[in-house]
Amino acid sequence: MTQESVVRQALARFDELPSDQATLLQALAVHQWFTAGLAAHTAADLGVRVTPERVTASPFVVKDRVPHLGSTGGEQYGIRSVLRTALYDRMRSERPALYRQAHRIAVAYYHQPLEPLRTDRLTWYVHEIRHLAAFRPALATERLAAFSHGALVAGCAEAAGRAAAEVATASDAPGDQELAGIIKSVAQILNAPAHVDHGTVVLLNDLLTRYGTPSNPAATRLVLLARDLVVHYTERPAPVTPLTALVAPDAAAAVDPRGVPVLGGELRLLEDLAHPSRTIRTRVQRVEPTSTKVSAHQVTTRLATEDRPGRSLVLADVLPSHQWDQLDGLHLSERGVRQVDVLRAPEAARALAQGLGRLLDTGERAPGASGRAELSRRLHSLGWYGGNDELTDLLQRTRQADDVEQFLRDRVADLMHYTPVVALLDVYPGLPSEVTYDYKEDCATRRDDVLGRVVVSVSLTLPVQVQNKLQFVTPEGLVPAFAPQAEGVSLVPVRTGRSSSTLQQFDVETERVEEETAARITVDLGYRLPDREYREASRTALLCMALSALALLLLFASTTLVVIYGSLIASALAALDTPKDGFHHDGNEPLHVFAGRRLRRLRQSNTLVAFAAAATPNANSVLASLVTSGAAFLWCLFSLMRVEQARRSAERPLSGSPRSPRRTLAG
Repeated sequence: MTQESVVRQALARFDELPSDQATLLQALAVHQWFTAGLAAHTAADLGVRVTPERVTASPFVVKDRVPHLGSTGGEQYGIRSVLRTALYDRMRSERPALYRQAHRIAVAYYHQPLEPLRTDRLTWYVHEIRHLAAFRPALATERLAAFSHGALVAGCAEAAGRAAAEVATASDAPGDQELAGIIKSVAQILNAPAHVDHGTVVLLNDLLTRYGTPSNPAATRLVLLARDLVVHYTERPAPVTPLTALVAPDAAAAVDPRGVPVLGGELRLLEDLAHPSRTIRTRVQRVEPTSTKVSAHQVTTRLATEDRPGRSLVLADVLPSHQWDQLDGLHLSERGVRQVDVLRAPEAARALAQGLGRLLDTGERAPGASGRAELSRRLHSLGWYGGNDELTDLLQRTRQADDVEQFLRDRVADLMHYTPVVALLDVYPGLPSEVTYDYKEDCATRRDDVLGRVVVSVSLTLPVQVQNKLQFVTPEGLVPAFAPQAEGVSLVPVRTGRSSSTLQQFDVETERVEEETAARITVDLGYRLPDREYREASRTALLCMALSALALLLLFASTTLVVIYGSLIASALAALDTPKDGFHHDGNEPLHVFAGRRLRRLRQSNTLVAFAAAATPNANSVLASLVTSGAAFLWCLFSLMRVEQARRSAERPLSGSPRSPRRTLAG
């Protein structure tokens, strides 16, 4: 007789049972083993009048001769395995309402509070999560994270691993699978921390890479633990297990009120500094030329901090390796509103030294004046008084130490690429952070060969490993003349829904070079006077041209009229509104004043020659009047043509390659 025929016969006999008893047994089919108390609880919830004695006396039910370790509640029973599988499959496909109700009843029966954790009923928590995963996978994942965190803190890693296995079996969602895999790997590591298989750490690191943003604080704490485990087991010769101060008090500095460990801050900082793009999602640098010699810079970084809630050290930005002194002058704010504490140069050097000292520490005493143990001791002692110069020296010595592993020497090389801007942030689960700081830097301004146009050269240092964006604010009184140009990088315009003439936005695409960490570029920004200024200059030239022609015509009409009308014209020209440059200290003047100086002087020269043409007849010299009026007319005509040509050429791009002599015209 085949198994299929046995199943058909068992189902045929089962269908002959009274409906109440059949319904109760079907609901109990979701359990591998159940007790009399669970049978009574299920019958009461279903509203059927079947006693536990009738259930246990049924020929379809057998007694468990080897109760599972940790089970409570008396003797255990179960439906015969072949029939139970058939009943379970038929109920799930034909009676989904009863299927969900049976699992819901089981969840209510096995539910236990997490605070305090019932370590004598760990199996109950596992059963609850298994049944919850059958009809509410999302809720089961949340419950799994909360229970696993408590179980790991209590030293019950095995129970956390079993609960994770239940969710991994029941849920097909990628996020649930990855979180369950992370918990299983962490439980496997914590079960035997001194005998961790390298493949488990590699798998855990892969799961962390694919796992997204944690959805709740408990999952966040588990991800923090998993990342710390990967760091410790890949970079420390003697592994330490950091979870909370309860699990590894020697690895944790403190625990915040929510139970999140404030530990591994220095180790995480080392990891972030080696790979800044893991923390710094985007780096937006806004540049605004405020005068001919100074430009204002504003750097805004959007940080991936969703998985590190609480008050923690966060890598907010990276500067070139030799710019430690700039840390003392930075003032960071969170989203431009709240001031943020930033580590100054000695404090940042201290944090790096302590983290590196922990990585090098093997627990051995220094055998002599050099070597790994001595370097670790020196790094730890530097942590008390700081000093970036000594830190640089110790980093160099570590790179050259023979008894330091190659991967650690490579990590030290990564630390020497940048100067870290470290902020102490209050981070909330699921909410990224955004910090901003401002500074001013010198720039070079030169006049272009086009009248009314200037070129501002701004020097920028961009970290290559970070996604960079640039924004250029148009100075007051000017408009962009051409797209910014730079050598060695590509500036890709960012198209937004609302175009703005005052802000130009670009994505930076750098040609990535091996070993290159920071790109020092010079961007040429072209600005010109608005069309209004050119029209006013043309109007002045036309008016002065007309007055010069009028003075010339009056010479042929009557000398007396020339004297009379010339005096009137000269008075009108003297009252003509012509702009003035004004005084600016040390030549540091606004850009619109610098850009419009030649155009204003041209307008003033038109007024001057027209005034001369109108005033010369008062000297009673016809020849002088003819020469003066004719020259004034021709000069105004030349001025008009030059202004119109400049207006048409104002948006012409720069000619020549970047930084070529042709483009560096004197100001």
